[in-house]
Amino acid sequence: MAAQWPDVLRTCANTDLHAGGPTYLPQPGRSPSVRATCDAIEIAAMFGALPELRGREDFAAQLHSYQDPHTGLYPDPWHPPAAGDNPWYLTDHLSRYHLLAVGYALELLGEAPRHPVHAVARLDAAALTGLLEGLPWTERAWSAGDWIDGYGTGLYLNARNFAGHAAPGAAEALHGWLLSRADPASGLWGTPGAQDGWLQPVNGFYRLTRGTFAQFGLPVPYPDAATDTLLRHARDTRFFSDARGNACNVLDVIHPLWLCGRQTTHRADDVQAWAQAQLRRILPRWVDGRGFAFELPAQPGAALASQPGLQGTEMWLSTVYLLAEVLGRSEHLGYRPRGVHRLEPALTFPRAGASPTRLPVTSPGA
Repeated sequence: MAAQWPDVLRTCANTDLHAGGPTYLPQPGRSPSVRATCDAIEIAAMFGALPELRGREDFAAQLHSYQDPHTGLYPDPWHPPAAGDNPWYLTDHLSRYHLLAVGYALELLGEAPRHPVHAVARLDAAALTGLLEGLPWTERAWSAGDWIDGYGTGLYLNARNFAGHAAPGAAEALHGWLLSRADPASGLWGTPGAQDGWLQPVNGFYRLTRGTFAQFGLPVPYPDAATDTLLRHARDTRFFSDARGNACNVLDVIHPLWLCGRQTTHRADDVQAWAQAQLRRILPRWVDGRGFAFELPAQPGAALASQPGLQGTEMWLSTVYLLAEVLGRSEHLGYRPRGVHRLEPALTFPRAGASPTRLPVTSPGA
């Protein structure tokens, strides 16, 4: 895999100048997207490099061009927000996700956003609390976690790059609300559904904790209970079996298990056994020169439900690293996740009387 990542990027390169200049496609034959270019930058950065399609300054200019200076968000020009979207409440999921994708990709290029995320900065503690209460926790906890991940990353980008562009008490209100609403029995937020069991709360837990507790170096509230719930979900054959598996579902279990494992050794043997089983299933599904498909084929070499591409490759490489990390073997892989799926906290809150600590970002090739 380490020797083939440039080939994977080449299969998804788009040099059609009529499409706005050279950029990347999510998969060969698909239309360009903001995320595809960010995935390409992150894949290259895992190996300490930069994609060959553009130079560093050209990539940065491309990413800067997506930001709306009025709201600070990054709507996708190829997939614009739906009619009725209200950017001030972060209702467009792509604009929200691009706070992660573009924000971190710029960091990997040694850059920062040109404008604060005004849509996040204008939400004071009272407005934020009202929005948190109104998220769909009972039926779509995954969507609720997605919203919090975007909002939390907006807080981070403003704190790192635009001192003073934050509503007073917003970060404290966010984490205080989450701590007080976590379920001590499951360790999660949200409730299981009749049709999909723990899928929504578990995937929501990953998105929620990634953009808050993990990003700011804070402990999750109930790591033992969360580990039990995550392992219970990981046995659900509707989502995890030799014939089923996508990058979201596996990543959204292993990152929380890894995160909880930093606080507890509860059921560590079970976690490691699951990680070993996933590695045995994932690694043979790599397609030479093309990477990983988002949906794993039932057997190595079998017909693909989806084609290999940048999203599948970036997510599975990050997932493989986390699986190896909980087994104590990640140093043998020759790469480390960067950007959205990095393991290090991005910023830690100051202790009383101290200044916030920012994680230094190393640019590719540095």
